[in-house]
Amino acid sequence: MNINTNYFNKSLFLIIPLIGIIITGIFLISYGITDLSYSVKMVIHGMVMTAGIWIGCMTMVIYLWKKFPWEISPVQHLILEIFLILTYTIIFSFFLYYLERRFWNIPKIENIGMEVFTTILITLLITAIYESVFFYQQWKYNFSKSVRLERDNIEAKYEALRAQINPHFLFNSLNSLTTMVEDNKLVVDYIQNLSSLLRYMMKSGERELVLLSEELNIAKNYINLQMTRFQRSLIITLNIPDEVHNYAVPPLVLQMLVENCIKHNIISKDKPLMINISADDESLLVTNNLQRRHDVTSTGHGLENIKGRYSFFTTRNVEITENTEEFTVRIPLLKVEL
Repeated sequence: MNINTNYFNKSLFLIIPLIGIIITGIFLISYGITDLSYSVKMVIHGMVMTAGIWIGCMTMVIYLWKKFPWEISPVQHLILEIFLILTYTIIFSFFLYYLERRFWNIPKIENIGMEVFTTILITLLITAIYESVFFYQQWKYNFSKSVRLERDNIEAKYEALRAQINPHFLFNSLNSLTTMVEDNKLVVDYIQNLSSLLRYMMKSGERELVLLSEELNIAKNYINLQMTRFQRSLIITLNIPDEVHNYAVPPLVLQMLVENCIKHNIISKDKPLMINISADDESLLVTNNLQRRHDVTSTGHGLENIKGRYSFFTTRNVEITENTEEFTVRIPLLKVEL
């Protein structure tokens, strides 16, 4: 689940002044003027109690939403929420009552149980309101995301339709071209790599994830095409251990990353572009030496597209790091059954 973190951040921001109220209130109770009027003491009591309960409820709700989302673990969420709220409210109420009795000499409250019970009811009401507000914020967030994804899906279908050509004609033409130049191995290899790549691209739209081993095989076709084009001006190395070949990635993501390197960097005999594709810690890394082209304007759509595709499958982020010498993109390798 993708949690609306903006709402959490706004909620956490409220904790700062509330903590200040609690600290100030406890200081006044423990070390403040003991001859304060009863009404002033009750105002301080009310402020500290309200702030303490609000912080506790807010913290527990935020934790439970992240750890046990309603749509995944509703029973655990509800049971833990009730248990934590009851426990916290009782402990905090008696702690505050103990401080007031000791330092302010407040008379013993005969109906302390009823007061704590009333406090618990108010606390549950506050929590219910907070949960309702969050449900509404999360619904708005998910609805907005759904509309955006639907629009992107329509645009993708339109682009695919616009770019669609007769595959039989295309592959028959490539096969015919292969027979015409069969005495030139370099050209034959180029055509075969191109044919395999195009066939894979047409099929990739039917699947959301593919095994890394399959993605690497087709990426090698793309790499061979580019290295044939640029010759010694382009150096691409693959260093992928066998143990990660059964992980999954979105189709064509590796090709997109290599293409991004080629598009935005100078490639020449004097300044060869070096791309290293490696893996570590359940991640795939594509690193290139940075020699940025100034005649190409980067829109960032390619990398944003990759981030968007990954957001459907994992909460792990696509990480982009850059320094004066290198540009690196780290993408998660996914453990799934295909």
